[in-house]
Amino acid sequence: MSRGGRWRVLLLGGCLSLAAAAAAAQPGGAATALRETLDRHLQAIQARDLDALLATVTRGDALTLILPDGRVLDTREEYRRLHQDWFAEDDWRMRFEVRQVREFGETGIALVHYLSQQRQADGSYATGREALLSLLFAREQGDWRLVYDQNTVVPPQRPQ
Repeated sequence: MSRGGRWRVLLLGGCLSLAAAAAAAQPGGAATALRETLDRHLQAIQARDLDALLATVTRGDALTLILPDGRVLDTREEYRRLHQDWFAEDDWRMRFEVRQVREFGETGIALVHYLSQQRQADGSYATGREALLSLLFAREQGDWRLVYDQNTVVPPQRPQ
C-alpha cells in the first residue's frame, strides 16, 4: 500500500471512531439508555419513591451497597429495607451532580457527586455530608440494573 493509501486508511479509521463515539453520546446512542436509567435512579431517590428505585436495581439477590460509614450490605433485600426506612424520613434532600457515565460492554459505571442536606428548624437546608457515588450497572435482559453502589465521603476542606 502506498504511503498516501495508508494515511487515507488511518484517517478513515479515525473518522469512523469519532463518528461512533459521537453516535453513542447522542440521543438514541448506546450511552443514552444507561444515562436514562441513572437519571431515573437519582430521581427516585429525590422523590423517595421506593418502587421506582427498585425498578432500576438488579432483580437478583446479590446487590452490594457500601455506606458512607463503611458498612456493607450484600443483598437486594437489605438494600430495599435500608431505602424503605430512609425514604420514610422527610427532613432531608439530596443534590446530585453526574460527573461521568461510561459503558464497558455489558457493564456501565457512573460517578455522581452528591450533597446530603438536612432541613433545619427554620426550614432551610444545611449540607451534612458531601460524597461521591460509584454506581455499577449491568445489563439484565436488555435493561441496565444497579448491582454495586459505593458511597465515598469527601472530607471537609481544611482552611489553609
